[in-house]
Amino acid sequence: MRCEIVRDARGFDALRDAWDELAREAGLFLSHAWLSAWWRAFHGVDELWVLTLAEGSELLAGWPLHLRAPRGGAMRVAELRMVGDAAAAPRSLVCRAGEEERAATTFLEALQGERGWDVLEVPVGRRVAEAIERAAPNVGARSLKADVIELPARAYVDLPPATQWEEFARTRRPVRTLGSYVAASEPGPALEELQRLQRKEWAAREAAPTHGTASDPAAAQFLAEIVAPLHARGLAWLGQLRADDGALAGANLVVRDGDNAVELLRGVDSSRPDHAAAALELRLGAMQVAAASDARRFELAPSEGEEGAAASLKAAHARQTRARVWNATAFGRLHRSVASLRDVVKGSTSATALEALDKLRERAPEAVRRAVERVAGYATLHLYRGELFVRDLRDSPDLSLRLYPRAEFEALSEPERDAFVQRLDLQPGYCRQKWDRGDTVVLAELGGRPAGILWCARTPVYVPDIGREVRPGAGECYIHDVYVHPDERGRQVAPAMLDFLARELRSRDVYRAWALIERSNTASTRAFEKAAYASVADVVYARMGIVSRLIVRPPDPEARAFLGL
Repeated sequence: MRCEIVRDARGFDALRDAWDELAREAGLFLSHAWLSAWWRAFHGVDELWVLTLAEGSELLAGWPLHLRAPRGGAMRVAELRMVGDAAAAPRSLVCRAGEEERAATTFLEALQGERGWDVLEVPVGRRVAEAIERAAPNVGARSLKADVIELPARAYVDLPPATQWEEFARTRRPVRTLGSYVAASEPGPALEELQRLQRKEWAAREAAPTHGTASDPAAAQFLAEIVAPLHARGLAWLGQLRADDGALAGANLVVRDGDNAVELLRGVDSSRPDHAAAALELRLGAMQVAAASDARRFELAPSEGEEGAAASLKAAHARQTRARVWNATAFGRLHRSVASLRDVVKGSTSATALEALDKLRERAPEAVRRAVERVAGYATLHLYRGELFVRDLRDSPDLSLRLYPRAEFEALSEPERDAFVQRLDLQPGYCRQKWDRGDTVVLAELGGRPAGILWCARTPVYVPDIGREVRPGAGECYIHDVYVHPDERGRQVAPAMLDFLARELRSRDVYRAWALIERSNTASTRAFEKAAYASVADVVYARMGIVSRLIVRPPDPEARAFLGL
């Protein structure tokens, strides 16, 4: 019996047949086609960590995980999450019947020996959850901490047999219908219309499209790959609600997962005065199609006004079992303290919650501060713009600058690579994902040792500090990381890297660069100003829970275009 961690997409592709045989009963969201398409679209700078357990040529268990390693924020927790849609999937670990205990124990032992992760949180079935709770305290010299929680999942409606549909709908449908619901025959154009409706909804809210909506570029890539094959197999349809005048009032995307019909996306024309009624009619139309195909349950896509829609449809709310495992790292222990605080506050009366909060504040004030920052935040960044003129800087005599290609990074031995990334505050997965995208990298060395590194992109880049992508235009680039080792700061390393970059980019017909710098980062501010970059706007990012707002002051048109506003 052998346990392995697959860390690249090619390795996971090689498991296709064995994986689909193992996950035959696990449903759509754990199929190889769904997971691999999701990874290609959403992986960003994450690392693939697919755990496999095999005996001979037989695959006994698989755990499709990825390491989500943030580059910013107060709590830099490296999280292991499920590959795919964890909100829709009831579980993440797939295995042969009766192998749950052995698979959970073996996988935890493998993770305990790996560096680089702090917390694991994934949906699991009850038997796997119990196995994880039993195994975690006994794994390795430094035991893992684990618990199991239940969280609200998607709202759902139990569907009647097709013969009883009219009676079922009579108690939920408004007196006046708004039009007819039809499943589109051509998925491509129907998907484009759904995306258009979602863009209109977000524009009406004066907000940016969130991660996972059809207007999110990564989600659009995923949908373009996965929807057509599912539609051809009868496992997906794009429904459209046409008003009596022929106008598109609403659209949704529904997939079949066993006996369940799952609404993945929904869009309604928010300019209509009967917006709420259109949303209800749209879902009733989709439910009728699902009931006619013998589906037993219809799961609603999360959306604004979900509570009202669920009440109108007499929906129930499912619960999802999740396992959480914390590694014995500093951030793992901190995350566990924050999670414990959150659980106490949720499950207590106001008096006992405040008492628990006071006690935790006395014992761990820093943990409390960081816990609050995960829920709410308010940050101001300076947006700098630079015309890429080449200047003759006086560099340190022992400073050397050069482009740093991926081939040179991969040629390092493992100890050399570990020393390199540690000195430059990087992570191997982060570097590889950026090189895959085609980023330009400048490396500075002093006395033969790495002194600084600069990463520059000419393609869209997701910026965690503002919760969105930035989009450099033609002839532009975005400098998204500049790091100088603390021992080498004050020796003009950063301005020299910026000047070297300007020379390289001008030869590629790129003449303007953008950079976002935190207001408190005075060292980076000085470096960019020495390189003749000018601050054109303050970018204010405010968030409370899942709601966020981005403000640009002054509202420079070019800055707003770069930020996608």
